Amino acid sequence: MTDAAYKLGLAGKGEEKGTSLWMDSYYRLKKNKMAVVSFFYLLLQAAAAVFAPLLVQFSYEETDLVLGAVPPNAAHWFGTDDLGRDLFTRTLYGARVSLAIGVLAAFVSVVIGIAYGAISGFIGGRTDYVMQRLLEILYAMPFMLFVIILMVMVGRNIYVMFIALGAIQWLSMARIVRGQVIALKRMEYVDAARAIGVSNLKIIFRHMVPNVMGPVIVYTTLTVPAVVLEEAFLSFLGLGVQEPMSSWGTLINDGVAAMEVYPWMLIFPCSTLMLTLLALNFIGDGLRDALDPKVSRH
Repeated sequence: MTDAAYKLGLAGKGEEKGTSLWMDSYYRLKKNKMAVVSFFYLLLQAAAAVFAPLLVQFSYEETDLVLGAVPPNAAHWFGTDDLGRDLFTRTLYGARVSLAIGVLAAFVSVVIGIAYGAISGFIGGRTDYVMQRLLEILYAMPFMLFVIILMVMVGRNIYVMFIALGAIQWLSMARIVRGQVIALKRMEYVDAARAIGVSNLKIIFRHMVPNVMGPVIVYTTLTVPAVVLEEAFLSFLGLGVQEPMSSWGTLINDGVAAMEVYPWMLIFPCSTLMLTLLALNFIGDGLRDALDPKVSRH
């Protein structure tokens, strides 16, 4: 077949566009309706939390003792608490704290876990043995108890909570990254990089880490709801943010104390937390399926 005939045939059929793993994953993710709906729900919730001062007419710290606790109505969509504070406003501001802690703590765990796991898996040998034994020792320690003790000693500081919760989530991330790096370090491009004199650190962070981002992204989306739940647990114990600022955990704590008299104080914060955790888990499951190369493209 001549070049002209070949080009004519391509023009008649239409040239097939190139694709990639990330584009295939994107198309598979779009087909997962629950993951897409969950993504837009979280996007809407995050936007509402960020622009809360523009969306609500009440302040999160504004009290009205004369009004007291009233059930949901046209003025107060989620009702008010026993101090007359608008519960919808406090739930939006609580989303700021809970989601910020979840995202930032997950970021801390990703940074530590990737660095530790990649170095351990790539170097191997005695270094890997020592680093993994240290990891097992840390796994055996009651980290949540240490976080509680730290919060009691330092005080209810939101920045300490960021670091503390992130520092207890990196252990599983390190193991996941180590396993991926061990499989990848036998690839030809790693041998080629070594042959031309590329340093180990450059190979790890410039060539290896980008190739393990699929599992890392999936695990990160599953880490965020775990951190949000841990923050809610600490706030429920009274170790969260200080009044008048609120998080979902503090609102649930207040709601439990008054649930027999004012049930809406518990129902709405619990429902918001539950929907958020479900959305994050649906997104994590969707990403896991989308990034799995064994999933059929059809």
